[in-house]
Amino acid sequence: MRNFKTARLINHMKSTDAMEALGISQPTLSAWERGVKSPSIEELEHMADVYGVTTDFLLGRTEEGHSSELSPTPVPKENLMILHGKPVWCKEHGWMLVNAIEGCFLSADGKKISFSETENGLEIYRTAPVFAESTVPESAPLKLSEIADKEKIWVEPISQDETLREELRGWYLVKERFVENEFGNRFYLDGYGVKWWGFDEI
Repeated sequence: MRNFKTARLINHMKSTDAMEALGISQPTLSAWERGVKSPSIEELEHMADVYGVTTDFLLGRTEEGHSSELSPTPVPKENLMILHGKPVWCKEHGWMLVNAIEGCFLSADGKKISFSETENGLEIYRTAPVFAESTVPESAPLKLSEIADKEKIWVEPISQDETLREELRGWYLVKERFVENEFGNRFYLDGYGVKWWGFDEI
């Protein structure tokens, strides 16, 4: 999967800013980010320069290759004592708060994880690395009447179950009474706005 939009988002650039910096139109940027069209080699190189990433990163050939300031480094264990009350992130537990007094991290589900876990390979970051969290659509959801005109749309399930949302979110082909992904999962149009939202880009 191409990382054109991811590269823009990690630079905190709005679509209008990216269009201006890249010298392209809104339809072109949208088509690149949705995977409908591809930039030329020269445009790809220019995009890499603007976003401060490698062309391999943009093409999805590697998760590495973005600039060093966008690639967080682990927090040394010794520094944890000065981060009391601050949020930190790790792959195994997600976001946690540092409790330097008790020498532990407090996870979102109330668990206490000892600082000693860092000696067992637990890497702690001040910011989540790229790809640690899913990209959420920036635009407003499509109106139900607009869906019929689309060939495919991005679906965001409405659920309190995070695992279910992650499993079912993605690109779906638009059919007559439902949308369906490549795995056969379906969302029916009569559940729109209650069970799911549709977007034309992410």
